[in-house]
Amino acid sequence: MKKISIELSDEQYEKMKVHKKRGVEINAESDSLSGCSIKLCCCELGDWLEIEMNGVLNLGDVNWKIE
Repeated sequence: MKKISIELSDEQYEKMKVHKKRGVEINAESDSLSGCSIKLCCCELGDWLEIEMNGVLNLGDVNWKIE
C-alpha cells in the first residue's frame, strides 16, 4: 500500500492546529458537527495545502511525495 507524505513547517502546523481548534469551537457554539477536509493542490507553478473547516485556510507551499 502506498502513502502520501506532506511536509509542513512548524509555522504551518501551528496555523493548522489553531484553525481546527477554532472550527471545533464554532461547532460547539452552534451545536453542529462539521468535518475537516485537507486538499493538496498541485499545478505547474507549485503545490500547496488547504484545510477546510468552517472556512478555508491556505497553508501555502508544501513538499509532498508518494511512498
